[in-house]
Amino acid sequence: MTVAVIADSAASLSPGLAESRRIGVVPLQVVVDGDAVEEGVGISPDEVVAHLRAGDATSTSQPTPAAFDAAISAAVEAGAAGIVIVAMSRALSGTCEAAEAAAARAPVPVEVVDTRTVAMAAGYAALAAAHEARAGGSLEAVAAVARDVAAGSRCVFTVESLDHLRRGGRVGPAVAAVGRVLGIRPVLEVADGEVALVGRVRSAARARAALHAAVDDALAGRAHPVVTVHGVGAEEQATEAAREIEARHPWLGPVAVAEVSAVLAVHAGPGTLAAVVADLPPEA
Repeated sequence: MTVAVIADSAASLSPGLAESRRIGVVPLQVVVDGDAVEEGVGISPDEVVAHLRAGDATSTSQPTPAAFDAAISAAVEAGAAGIVIVAMSRALSGTCEAAEAAAARAPVPVEVVDTRTVAMAAGYAALAAAHEARAGGSLEAVAAVARDVAAGSRCVFTVESLDHLRRGGRVGPAVAAVGRVLGIRPVLEVADGEVALVGRVRSAARARAALHAAVDDALAGRAHPVVTVHGVGAEEQATEAAREIEARHPWLGPVAVAEVSAVLAVHAGPGTLAAVVADLPPEA
């Protein structure tokens, strides 16, 4: 069976990387002042940051049914006899449900994987799945690889303010309450599909230190570790963080600095800094 892999755009795969690994990407939508546009086509993360800083009404929406149908049709036309859809956490978006509805309409078997995570933690799962698919893996094997890589990943981040996550309903009341304490910088992690508070510090420098400590911990015992750093309106800080991780772990190899999905930028807000650690086959 020829298996195709599709990811949603919240996986934060660059267009070049997705294309080189033959991963189809279904865009989520960013809604600005009531107008919905597809991310990666109609709006970029930098434009999201500009809208947020300007105080424009900015929200997000899951992919349209037509977007998933189109991606499935393209994969079938290219020869796929089965498809694995790698989706962002069901607890944070309706994307999984939209993918499952499209899977039920598909002319070939489609397996939807709820990664229970976001950003490159889901992106690495899609890359591993695509590697397994290129190696001739079955539908079940490709889906299993995606689940394993996603489950073993860590996505830790710090935000300037919890206001964006709170407005979007992506954090519970207990976490949101931390954001109202003057001077506190929360350290967060996507754990079991949801955003969880893992630390609270008093400065941006201490937040970055907590992020590095989390990466140090996440790297322990991994066979083929990979790391990506994301920034939202914080490209310089992301580059500095990547260089520091390389300096702390010279055996690791290059640490990627990747633009985060525009949809995730809406919810995290400007000033967000994130690190993703996963195990990935070297060839993927």
